[in-house]
Amino acid sequence: MNTHEPQELFHTTNLKTATALVTLGFTKISTSIIVRTDGKESMVFWFEPRNEAGLTAISVFHGMTKGGEALAKSDPENVVNYLRTYAANRDELINEIRTTPRQIEVEKDGTRALIREHASDSTKKSVSKFL
Repeated sequence: MNTHEPQELFHTTNLKTATALVTLGFTKISTSIIVRTDGKESMVFWFEPRNEAGLTAISVFHGMTKGGEALAKSDPENVVNYLRTYAANRDELINEIRTTPRQIEVEKDGTRALIREHASDSTKKSVSKFL
């Protein structure tokens, strides 16, 4: 005979939602990695369905994903809007980090200059004249 009551939990594979839930004080129960039949893996985060302030995990998920635009219009000061904006801005900055060409510092006789990592030979020659 099973004497355990079923426990209501919320789960998500969405990292932005999981981060928002942690930030908003939701209790994280566990994390699991699911290996699907196609061999791909999914990280699943499990949370209590409500935080101490009474927010529901499903409402945070909705605001962080497909319902974000509607939430921004209906409740512009909702904290989830700020978290969603933070996550989007972070994504933009990460993309910028990944796509910005590196600058290489070169030095000669105590004089330093920066030059793009993949600069043309003519640009390298021009910069070397100033060193």
